[in-house]
Amino acid sequence: DHEEVIRVYCGIWNLHGKRAPSDLHAWIPPSMRHHIYAIGTCECERSLEKSLIWSSKARWERQMQDYFGQDYRMIGSNTMSAVHLMIFLHRSLWKYCAEVVTCHVATGFANVIGNKGSTQVAFRLGNTKLLFMNCHLAAHADKMQERTQSMQRILETSPMRKRKDMSGVHREYDRVFFMGDLNTRVDASREQVDAWLAAKQFDRCMAADQLLPLLKGDSGHASPCGLWPDFQEAQINFPPTYKFDKYSEVYDSSKKRRVPSWTDRILWKKDPGIKSLSYNSVPTLQCSDHRPVFGQFEVKVDLNWSGPPASARKSSVCTVQ
Repeated sequence: DHEEVIRVYCGIWNLHGKRAPSDLHAWIPPSMRHHIYAIGTCECERSLEKSLIWSSKARWERQMQDYFGQDYRMIGSNTMSAVHLMIFLHRSLWKYCAEVVTCHVATGFANVIGNKGSTQVAFRLGNTKLLFMNCHLAAHADKMQERTQSMQRILETSPMRKRKDMSGVHREYDRVFFMGDLNTRVDASREQVDAWLAAKQFDRCMAADQLLPLLKGDSGHASPCGLWPDFQEAQINFPPTYKFDKYSEVYDSSKKRRVPSWTDRILWKKDPGIKSLSYNSVPTLQCSDHRPVFGQFEVKVDLNWSGPPASARKSSVCTVQ
């Protein structure tokens, strides 16, 4: 048994068209070192509409590279309009890394426009294949069925998928993370949720969360739960991360008075090789109407490996529309 345990940090944030603040310590503390950082954003720096025209995230990638420093290298990133994912790897693992592939799947208008969908980065560490997906799924409380269909499309039509005898691309990788602004809502009235939150009754909000029952259901193409049951999530012990008035701890006070919800989630494919260490939001970062969320994990990888064949040393990019 050559399995070693590495530490993985997953961070997600819908920035609502704003630049990330220059000080990210509250979200990504430099004191806690991880071997892998997977940073997924939606609407970072530009609104959704503007990102359809100019989607470059070069400035954001540079900011993060400067933040992590010379001990980390961005091994892969992918941008689709306003959805972005980048993976940073610690130098101790560089020699084990190969076969980096990045791609994206659009689930927006007619499954062509990239206003919604998933960016994906996959790579091999030794003998272990890892896949990270950052997603932005359809908005609004009544669209959970559409979100389930989009999630299934993301897994089934990923350009990384090679085998048709498996239910989706997640079946072809050893360790898989699926995260982002999944837009899942709490099915209750604003008044109910306000009262529950005021009484610190998170469990009552959880009981009305749209995603949790789907994770516990039966998996399958024909199942109303879709492929959600192939994944799991750590226990949520933080308040709903959406929708806040900007620079405030007050939930949406606009005319729409949206119901506070856990839209921003980090899931992983059910797997004894992944152990959750923490799962939390960052209430002090208030420039967006969403709060950032992070998860920390211990992940088993097999590093007993003589290196990639010469043909596999380059990375590749692919796209599906």
